[in-house]
Amino acid sequence: MLCLPIIVLPTQVEVRLALGANLGSSGLTPGFWGLVGVGTAVTSLIALFVLYGLARIEAGSFDRLVGSAELVDDLAQETSPGALVAARHGRRGLIGSLFVIQALTLIAVLVAAVPLAASVGQATLDEILRPSSNGTIYARVLGQVGVALTVFVAALPVIDMTSAMATRRLLLGLSLAAAIGGVVAEVLRAPVRAVGSALVAWLGLVALLLAVGWALSVAWQAARASFLATTSVADLFGDVAPFIVALMLAGVFVAGLALAGFVSAFRAALWTLAELRR
Repeated sequence: MLCLPIIVLPTQVEVRLALGANLGSSGLTPGFWGLVGVGTAVTSLIALFVLYGLARIEAGSFDRLVGSAELVDDLAQETSPGALVAARHGRRGLIGSLFVIQALTLIAVLVAAVPLAASVGQATLDEILRPSSNGTIYARVLGQVGVALTVFVAALPVIDMTSAMATRRLLLGLSLAAAIGGVVAEVLRAPVRAVGSALVAWLGLVALLLAVGWALSVAWQAARASFLATTSVADLFGDVAPFIVALMLAGVFVAGLALAGFVSAFRAALWTLAELRR
């Protein structure tokens, strides 16, 4: 997401040239779909390692939070001692179950994205072969996939909420089946608390992405203009301005990553506290 403001999107002609012989008069060739299949297999393998790492990170961050003396004192008045003991020891042997939750979450996101991906693929192919207007290809495609995009965006908070609640129930000592099954009952029993937590978590994330995206756009435009103003490598090394703006761009990006990490930790703590207080 943070890379989007500094990505120069290819033009319609460049997209067509990139497809090359993979695009025929009747559409994409079998060879293209073969490449997609290989790419999908490789990405899936990488995703398995990432999901396992996420499971361990979830467990570690949960243990650090419930091990905080300030949190224990704060929850002592409203949480039973047994719940805090379960919270401190709920992680043992559950990394595999956490991995299953992470995998199911990814599968849910992919399933929700299928209609959007199909719409984008068909709309892009149609606009390459038969342009509908003189606008950019991205604007034309976006105009055709509005419904699918809305459905996908609406599904993300629901999937995120379900995954976060099920994960923390696992860490509190419940079985995998009980953790997943109890989420629906909890949302129906206390919808305001569940929806409120999801709303705060996502508003914080969206606010961060908008702020960092704006800062990156400004820094990127300055860096791009500075480098494009030079006419040769000799001119580039003779002027410190391009390097200064490049450092500024890097600094904004690193700061954005740090803030994203903070918001991620805040979101995890928010869901943990919500489950401990229920």
